[in-house]
Amino acid sequence: MSDQEKVVKEKDQEQGLIDITELVVDYFRIFRRMWAWILILTILGAAAFYVRARIQYTPRYTASATFTINIQREQQNLGETGTSTYFDNATAEQMAKTFPYILTSGVLKRKVAKDMGVNAVTGSIEAKVAENTNLLTISVTDRDAGMAYATLQAVVENYPEISEVIVGKTNMEMLDETGIPPEPDNPKAFARNAEKGAVLGFLLGALWSGILVITRRTIRKEEDVHRWMHTRCLGTLPEIKKKRRSKNNRSEQTRLVLTEPKIEEALQEPLRIIRNKIEYHAHEYNRKTFLVSSALAGEGKSTVAVNLALSLAQTGQKVVLIDCDLRHPSDRQILGLESGVGLGEVLERKAKLQDCLMWSKTLGLDKNMQFMFLPGGESMDDGSELLGSERMKGIIRKMEEWADYVILDSAPAGLLTDAVVLAQYADGAIFVVRKDFARVDHIMDGMEHLAESRIQIVGGILNGV
Repeated sequence: MSDQEKVVKEKDQEQGLIDITELVVDYFRIFRRMWAWILILTILGAAAFYVRARIQYTPRYTASATFTINIQREQQNLGETGTSTYFDNATAEQMAKTFPYILTSGVLKRKVAKDMGVNAVTGSIEAKVAENTNLLTISVTDRDAGMAYATLQAVVENYPEISEVIVGKTNMEMLDETGIPPEPDNPKAFARNAEKGAVLGFLLGALWSGILVITRRTIRKEEDVHRWMHTRCLGTLPEIKKKRRSKNNRSEQTRLVLTEPKIEEALQEPLRIIRNKIEYHAHEYNRKTFLVSSALAGEGKSTVAVNLALSLAQTGQKVVLIDCDLRHPSDRQILGLESGVGLGEVLERKAKLQDCLMWSKTLGLDKNMQFMFLPGGESMDDGSELLGSERMKGIIRKMEEWADYVILDSAPAGLLTDAVVLAQYADGAIFVVRKDFARVDHIMDGMEHLAESRIQIVGGILNGV
């Protein structure tokens, strides 16, 4: 084997190990995400097995008696006549062997039922002989302890008479009997059944997680962006966990922006890589207006749009960020601002554009940054008609006259038509995908909707890595 072949083989082995590791990590991620469903399945399994055990439970009481078998035979010796009694192992075995046939014929059961004054014997009857002994044990199992014992007494009384026809006259001397059984043979194991159901429910949940890992096709790494989305990956961004505002201090705001020290530490370098690729694309194709969208809500699209705009502004570029998601405007919250009027009110002519625009100084950012922000305003049920109006077109054209870059934060393309409407104003689209979140078919649907407007998709950004 050549050195090149060895290197290729080692790379294949390493890739296979990485794939297995990623599969295990993805499994535990899905398992944690589905813990509530797994808990429900566990509880349902325990409850189902517990209820079934209670419904199906039938106590079984066994009453038994052990006898020695003595056979009586006539003996004539020296003119004397009489009878002799012998312990006979073979006779005991013969009685046990013929017992099932006697039961099958129904003779014994009919006599027992008649003596007990019932229509039929409800319990089961059996006889066993200890090996190489003349000890015969007769047992009766019934759901009622008293009935089991009464049936046993009737069997003991009638059995010798019926078996005499087959094995001859015998004596049965009782050695021991259980009496009325105090406890059932099958104790109430309801808790044990519940445990079995809980384990089964848990295993079903674990199996469900495994099936989802194998069958649920999502974007998990940079290679998947090119493989499934058929576009290049502009870069990856780490997960940013949002801290909740203090209930005691309403003025405290959570700012998920690049200008915050902790956020800057995590995002500065990844955003620089993405920014450089976008700047190169803009310079190469003479483009300045970019639409930022995603397939589903919750993929971090707005956070990416805000921080991308700020990253471009930090290089000295003139940047305008417009929150075009009129249904769920969130850029204000990301920037730590209180709600108010914005783009929606401007398009409805309820507010003036100049009164809604916010600059770096107003936003609490570096006053030297040439950053302008147009918030979305109050949420509305349907803003697609407003976004497709001439007034919207005029606002964007006016922003383009001043800015080097215009970032349009739109609603998810896979759910609403807003992104498709906005695509007519943009030079290119940037598609944000959260790692292992939206299924590939949902992502492709969103991209196909954008492709209908003939906008070029610059690339995808993998978020939450």
